[in-house]
Amino acid sequence: MAEPGVRVLGRACDVLDCFTEKAPRLGVADIRSRTGLPATTVARIVSTLLREGLLVREGDAYRVGLRVLVWSAPARSGSSLLGVARPFVEQLRDVTGESTGLYVRQGATRVLVEAASSYHSVIYRGYVGQVLPLDAGAAGKCFMAFDEDALGAAVDSGPERYAAAGAREELDRQMEEVRELGWAFTESEREVGLNSVAAPVPGFGGLPEAALAIGGPSIRLDRAQAERVGPIVVATARAIATRMGHIPAGEHADV
Repeated sequence: MAEPGVRVLGRACDVLDCFTEKAPRLGVADIRSRTGLPATTVARIVSTLLREGLLVREGDAYRVGLRVLVWSAPARSGSSLLGVARPFVEQLRDVTGESTGLYVRQGATRVLVEAASSYHSVIYRGYVGQVLPLDAGAAGKCFMAFDEDALGAAVDSGPERYAAAGAREELDRQMEEVRELGWAFTESEREVGLNSVAAPVPGFGGLPEAALAIGGPSIRLDRAQAERVGPIVVATARAIATRMGHIPAGEHADV
């Protein structure tokens, strides 16, 4: 059982995680609904976050305080992944012509931590800090295929989706295909007409450190194009891992 201080910290993180770019301002009722925490617990945590400058009150709503920006610079400069990945993300965007993103896993979700937008007029627009589900989109499928913990987290987060006859068997088939290819391709899983291709960035021990993905409209990024660019995404993801020292130069990763 978690120590009281650890439990409080976890709940404070749950409250802060409620705020997104699409929902930057929330009321107490919204926070209660999104976290499932008791009203007294939410009130206590919100009061503490206000006092520490991590939340700011505007009328009856709250938003994340600017104090969090103090941590963004050291987080980026201290991350070997972000320090290495940026030029590779931009290079993959330039080679494929599609918006490119680097994701890390957080429980049953994936978070966009680096992005380069396509120069086309019709594009996929992601943003750093965007939180997306694991089980929709190629990047999430890469985490699920090569990490049993990620697969379990995704299935546990939406058990009703896999209760239908044949649903789990189809998921297992998809995972096996991703493992065989070394990359994933998904069509309209999150949004109609939006397709994506992704490959894992191997970490120490073979588990994905991150997932590198491109996303674009189905009129450009169809199955035939995915077959062409899939190996390029894999090569770029492994180049990131090699630069980080996860793969010795000239060797292949297990994933």
